[in-house]
Amino acid sequence: LRKTFLSACIARTVSEGGHSVVYDTAGNIFAQFETQKFQRDSQDGQEARDEKRRYLQCDLLIMDDLGSELTTQFTQTALYELINTRLVSGKHTVISSNLTMPDVARRYSPQIASRLEGEYHVLHFFGDDIRLLKKKQL
Repeated sequence: LRKTFLSACIARTVSEGGHSVVYDTAGNIFAQFETQKFQRDSQDGQEARDEKRRYLQCDLLIMDDLGSELTTQFTQTALYELINTRLVSGKHTVISSNLTMPDVARRYSPQIASRLEGEYHVLHFFGDDIRLLKKKQL
């Protein structure tokens, strides 16, 4: 459906306007939160702390493919911290996902679902999966 391509275009346009943009996958973001928490005294933990700070403080965070990660209590806590911190500080976030809002409500906590549904503009994209179309052409 080209959600990732659209997100990359948004990132380029916003960064060309002089704003800080961080683009990463949900899985990578949660991995950095996990490394920061459980390896905080190591070099990797220090780097993860810096990445976490970038995720929380950049002007625009683009989180790609929410829902592709293994959902655990830790990832739910990290997602809540990320969303809530950015909302409270007035920072903008774009989240791409194949999940519907009912899927989000089933997969994540009520607090996360409420913030996503209540504070974000949900844009629905319809169309065929480009990966499947390419596979059919082979």
